[in-house]
Amino acid sequence: MWKEAAEITAGCVLFIGMGLEGEIERILSCRFRVLSCPKCLTFWSVLLFGVIAGHGLVETVAVSFLSAYAALWLSLLCDGLTILYNRVYEYYKTTEDASEGPSAARHQDAAAQGSEVPEMQLEDNG
Repeated sequence: MWKEAAEITAGCVLFIGMGLEGEIERILSCRFRVLSCPKCLTFWSVLLFGVIAGHGLVETVAVSFLSAYAALWLSLLCDGLTILYNRVYEYYKTTEDASEGPSAARHQDAAAQGSEVPEMQLEDNG
C-alpha cells in the first residue's frame, strides 16, 4: 500500500500545483474545499483507495495521515521550486531585454503601433 500511497500523494500535489483544481471549480461554478488543499486531497484519496482496495482500516487511516503530512512537505518543495523558477526567468528576461538595446525597443514600439520602422542604410559615397 505504501507504493500506491506515494503515487497518490505525488499525483495530488501535482494536480493542485498545476492549477487543475481551479479549472474544475471554474467549469462547475462551485467550490470544493478538498480540491484546493494538497493535504486534504491526499488524505481523502489515500483513504478512499485503501478502503476500496480492502486494506485494514487502521493501516489505511495511518497511511492516509502520513501521506497527508508528506504532501504538505512535497507541496512546499514544489512552491519553493516555482519561486526559484520565476526568479531565474525574470532575471534572464530582464538581461535579454537590456542586451537588445534601444534599436530593438524602437522596433517593438513600432510593431505595437502597426507601423514599420525604416532601417538605416549606409550611403555609398564611392
